[in-house]
Amino acid sequence: MLNLIDGPCKGTYLAKRAPVFLRAVKGKDNAGNTDVLDQVEDTPSNAESVYVYHLQGEAGWIHLKMSPRSRSGSYALGEYKYLPDVDGEALRDNTAWQGWATAHFAASSKVDECTPENPCCDRRNEYNGFGSGPLKFTCPKHCSCHD
Repeated sequence: MLNLIDGPCKGTYLAKRAPVFLRAVKGKDNAGNTDVLDQVEDTPSNAESVYVYHLQGEAGWIHLKMSPRSRSGSYALGEYKYLPDVDGEALRDNTAWQGWATAHFAASSKVDECTPENPCCDRRNEYNGFGSGPLKFTCPKHCSCHD
């Protein structure tokens, strides 16, 4: 279940994917039906306005048993914040959308160098010298300061 916490498409949606950046659509008619475009091949119709959201924190999974049984299955979990400064209409085309999302993901996932002033995590001083075996945890920034 994807929770869009604000913006024009605020609400909860059942989805199979929880990408870092997500397009949501709202019908231009009086009904104003909303949906999320979580699948790679999803495209908005001409009767829908496009809005862009950003995943807050990490995505997860949930298995739901539903009636009818054909709706049961694994669904993505994630909380999204609306990006009002991004023109969703300019990202209506899937090629433009994928290019924008890829470029912004690379920029948002830049790893800062681990320094004493900017530690990577609260376990950076834990010794894991040669011959002590594999790390028993994963550094959230995947830096080498634990080796």
